[in-house]
Amino acid sequence: MDPVPVLVVGAGPVGMVTALALARQGVPCVVVDQDFETSVHPKLDYVNSRSMEFFRQLGIADDVRSAGVGPEHPADVIWSTGLAGEPITTWELPSVAEERRRIAEHNDGSRPTEPGQRISQIELEPVLRAHCRRSPLIDLRCGLRFDSLAQDDDGVTSHLVDVMTDDRVRLRSRYVIGCDGASSQVRRAVGIGEEGFDVPGLPGAFMVHFKSRDLQTLHRHGRFWHYFAFRYIIIAQDEADTWTAHVNGVHPAEFDTPPADPAAFLRETMQTELKIDKVLLTSRWRPGFMIAERYREGRVLLAGDSAHRMFPTGAYGMNTGVGDAVDAAWKIAALVKGFGGPALLDSYEAERRPAGLRTMHTSHRHLGVHLKAGELLRGGAPLDTVAAFLQDERGENEYRGIELGHRYNDSPVVCHEDAPEPPYSPRAYTPTTWPGGRPPSLLLQDGTPIYDLFAPSFTLVDFAGDGRADALLEAAAAQGLPVGHTVVTDTGARRTWERDLVLLRPDHHVAWRGDEAPEDPAAVIRRVRGAA
Repeated sequence: MDPVPVLVVGAGPVGMVTALALARQGVPCVVVDQDFETSVHPKLDYVNSRSMEFFRQLGIADDVRSAGVGPEHPADVIWSTGLAGEPITTWELPSVAEERRRIAEHNDGSRPTEPGQRISQIELEPVLRAHCRRSPLIDLRCGLRFDSLAQDDDGVTSHLVDVMTDDRVRLRSRYVIGCDGASSQVRRAVGIGEEGFDVPGLPGAFMVHFKSRDLQTLHRHGRFWHYFAFRYIIIAQDEADTWTAHVNGVHPAEFDTPPADPAAFLRETMQTELKIDKVLLTSRWRPGFMIAERYREGRVLLAGDSAHRMFPTGAYGMNTGVGDAVDAAWKIAALVKGFGGPALLDSYEAERRPAGLRTMHTSHRHLGVHLKAGELLRGGAPLDTVAAFLQDERGENEYRGIELGHRYNDSPVVCHEDAPEPPYSPRAYTPTTWPGGRPPSLLLQDGTPIYDLFAPSFTLVDFAGDGRADALLEAAAAQGLPVGHTVVTDTGARRTWERDLVLLRPDHHVAWRGDEAPEDPAAVIRRVRGAA
């Protein structure tokens, strides 16, 4: 049985992005999923700016936007004592159109190439699946449930089960990427444990996904993306008639038996006569924060919810998973194509687990704002005091440093510097080409985003254009590392990018930089391809 290069387990957003990222590197994969259809569950409602940069790289950003909320709609967050109560304050967040204007007006490297996008997972998955179906390098096999695996020196043998016939299917691959969600069987199969914590004061929650055109009731305090009322949260999914409400439990057993009439339950909870046209879906869920003890076992990597789970505050879950997917894909592609070294597999956990921890703890920070504001309110604090606290502690969906600024400072495949590291803040992205970080996004003098000049493989961005890049390019060619060479003559971009030569990886992160060719170009190439 000839092995396939990569088996991706799970065809949710992270699994499909993994497959598309592998295909962009020219590497075939098989994707298996036990379900035949895309999700009917609105597990996410926002693709952040960093993920949209990756989607642009994969050629799917426009289709994602077409399926999501229109660019004219802002993303305001209303805080209140409830629809039957009083508004407290509003976090005003821009529309896609407004954010594009800001990107053009503040061309200083501090902003992303792409704004974030409001979209439900229900609408996102069909877009990703259509692109996977069109790719000749992606073999999507639905109706196959992953059961177990065995590894050896040459590859992985996975045992799958056909959900229709119970027939067992054996599939041989060089690598496996487990993108099979919170209850990951891949994680269990390789014996990776988890660590984390539940949320005190939030023992459980009940979700109701529903249709309603009763805007007079829902928009009593204004149009919104998120409506935070402490006991419950409402999410506007499409600015038309589709909504998701999450009701927080007040004691552990509250939702052991789900409400028999979800519509009546919502009306009672909201103390309104909200007209609900149709209940689409309900579910119970338990808030918590978990991360895998390891992200890798041999030839098996974990990505997305199989590696980390967090509260929805900040919308970091799936978006962190997209970062996992892109990182795993280019490294495994390099190994499959023969120019990657063994350190690439080690670097996956060294890079992505700290990213998972950082986003998990930031999500917990944002949740703490909700919990503290609730304490103030229940303690009798005046509404203006609660409003002042919420405005001082705002940041949910606005932390540019978390979205754009993560640096792989402990990566074994980055050429680090001894100089002092530029300042880092979770609230704001610092434009820098510090090795391990994401470089600044800029519009060049002709209006082209600099990110559009990056090759699918490594890219050497050259602001000198005088031959200083030659030694590094020759060393890369000698070792079989594909490197695109992009000469940029924009002086403003050069100032922001800080060095004449900047070597980027396929995930955009800076692998090396300098004003002159390195003293040992071959050593630099060995390190960045994982062979050092």
